[in-house]
Amino acid sequence: MAGSIQKSTIKDNNLQTIFRIIQRYGPLERKHIQEYSKLSWGTVSKFTALLEQAKIIVQNPNPVSNVGKTPSLLDINGEDHYIVGVDLNFRDIRIVIVDLKGNIIRSQIAGVPDSSQMIQLLLERLETTIQPYLANKNLIAISIATQGNIDSEKGIALYLTFAPTWRNIRLKEIVEEKFHIPTYIFHDLDCVLIAEKYFGNSIDDSYRTVIALNTNYGIGMSLMINSQIYAGANHRSGELGHSVAVPNGALCSCGKRGCLEAYASKVGITNRFIDAVNNGTPTMMNVADSFSIKYDSIKRFAKSGDLLCQKLFEEAAFYLGISLASLASVLDPDVIIFFGELADDRELFQEKLYKVFSENVYPGNTSKIIFSSLKGSAVALGASFYALDEILSGFLKQKTGHDDEDDQAA
Repeated sequence: MAGSIQKSTIKDNNLQTIFRIIQRYGPLERKHIQEYSKLSWGTVSKFTALLEQAKIIVQNPNPVSNVGKTPSLLDINGEDHYIVGVDLNFRDIRIVIVDLKGNIIRSQIAGVPDSSQMIQLLLERLETTIQPYLANKNLIAISIATQGNIDSEKGIALYLTFAPTWRNIRLKEIVEEKFHIPTYIFHDLDCVLIAEKYFGNSIDDSYRTVIALNTNYGIGMSLMINSQIYAGANHRSGELGHSVAVPNGALCSCGKRGCLEAYASKVGITNRFIDAVNNGTPTMMNVADSFSIKYDSIKRFAKSGDLLCQKLFEEAAFYLGISLASLASVLDPDVIIFFGELADDRELFQEKLYKVFSENVYPGNTSKIIFSSLKGSAVALGASFYALDEILSGFLKQKTGHDDEDDQAA
């Protein structure tokens, strides 16, 4: 029995290796697949044939013209198998349909006027987007990235601090009951990390430990250790935004005081600006009332030289730098990746951030801070490939029927 299990595991790993190489580097010849994989020629030939028979890969003509027979190029079939990725947040819903190579086939975005309508709007937009693909039954998964605390194994959105009605939502069950397609629920920042892994330029193949930070309305974090997403004992890791930066400091949305999020997020910067103005701190901004103050205005005036606005960004950089230096000293990551709207305004704080980080991190630490180049549908795209990571082994086995085949390792 042990030998049978070991043989099956080797075959499974070889099949996934070949698929991933074609997915990443295709179109390419079989000889190049062998070079990348280090597998035997027989193994490469057998498994590429299985993948082609299952219509997971296809042969393309080789544009290189040589004397004699020119080897065909193998690439992912972009027409038979699709994954639906969803970025579900309280500002908008982004939906993408992607092929197995990550090409976006169709996309849709819808604003969320009221968080109480979130589920209804999600189902409506999903139905509109995926309807043309339901008849052929070629949607292999729906993958939803969402904010707050979640239980990925049960597919439940547990709670979100700034949405009191968002409690114990059985997202997986609701979506599967409606569409009868396997559905997966992931934390949105974990999906950012997956998107960086497959589509970004911040994660080198040699990196084993990576931190991704989303600085937006709040602050979220995802952690990759030994190339695997780390969720924690209760699937609640990554709450860096609710670690205390200033004891007894500014009030946070979670009810505690002094959280990093209260100083270094869009909401935190906006609230601190309002408090400062109410306490008489001068500003170039013409403030009619506190309800009219928006983060975008604070950002704009900071760029125009407003001292109060600039100070708030510098303080945000200080507390972020201290927090990240502590994290880096403990975890020694290869890289820390910034993502989100606040990160897009990095010219206002990155110099200060780098300085504070370098002054406070443990001596000899080589962790790098990088700002992500991913935009728009990155979270939804990451969600789709996170689901593919989860189901790939079973999907390839089912489609190729390779369990009864014998194979050899390289």
